[in-house]
Amino acid sequence: MNMIQSTLCLYARALKLLALSLIVLTIVGCGEKGPESKTELAVQGFLSGDISRDGRYAVVGSIHHGGSLWDVAKKERMFDWNHAAGEKSLIRHVSISGDGTLAATTVEDNVVLWETATGKSVAFWKAPARISALKLSWDGRYALLGMINHQAMYFDMNAGSRVFTFEHNAEVRSVDLSDDGLLGITGADDLTAKVWDLQNGDLLHQFNHRNQIKTVAISGKGKYGFTTSQREDSIIWDLKTGESVLKLPNRYTNFTAAQFSEDESKLLLGTFQGVLSIMTLPSGSVESTWQASPRKAYGGASSKAVVAAVFSQKPGGVIALMSDGMLQAFEP
Repeated sequence: MNMIQSTLCLYARALKLLALSLIVLTIVGCGEKGPESKTELAVQGFLSGDISRDGRYAVVGSIHHGGSLWDVAKKERMFDWNHAAGEKSLIRHVSISGDGTLAATTVEDNVVLWETATGKSVAFWKAPARISALKLSWDGRYALLGMINHQAMYFDMNAGSRVFTFEHNAEVRSVDLSDDGLLGITGADDLTAKVWDLQNGDLLHQFNHRNQIKTVAISGKGKYGFTTSQREDSIIWDLKTGESVLKLPNRYTNFTAAQFSEDESKLLLGTFQGVLSIMTLPSGSVESTWQASPRKAYGGASSKAVVAAVFSQKPGGVIALMSDGMLQAFEP
């Protein structure tokens, strides 16, 4: 390779790094818009939260007032959900089914399944160990549970039985399911994320990081996966080939929420710092970015980490739950 070719290669590499740096700068916070509206759902903040895919419901586990289901549009509490009568349960993990008909809540190793229309509990199950991550399938029949015993379990909520057990070498921190029910993804403290075939229980891909996996996500039809850990690149993967599609050099940004759009063309990301962004795939160009507003400027209520986020029914909009107990809506 002559000097001119070497110079051109270095120039091309520099341009690529510059483009990725600009993407990251946009995500982590440069000139973001604030929320269009804010609603308090918990006085002291959330232990857990999820929003239905259509943005109709929010289920939360608050720090001092147990679990509850909310009507997002009306900004009204619909039902209080606790695991024992007369108590305010410490609900650390929640999930709403993709179709919005069912929700699940966990306390330690207990799982309760609820109807969103009636507020009634329809099932109660005990997992083999304390639950550390939870995701319901599209119709709520199945749940993928991450646990502290180094396992994830794919569970049939109707039959009350285990379908598959997936092994890691440390606590499983994050899980997700494809909408079509064919794939699951698990991320753990053993520095790996794994993609599983839910038809036969086979391991399809293992993605290795250098730090503990904090957040994973999978697109509706299983085209893409997302994995992130602290102080290293976050990666979007092609789940057919197992190859990386895009790397985000976000070593000082902690992604706490990730949601692919229904058509798998966009990725919504939320950070510990309260930044939300919509990224176009596979290019990685950032379409929109916002900064959540904390309830207070200081103290515990100043936290604004994104607990959960979904695309809203307004084109280009986002709805998010923040760790300080607020529901915030963002528009393009």
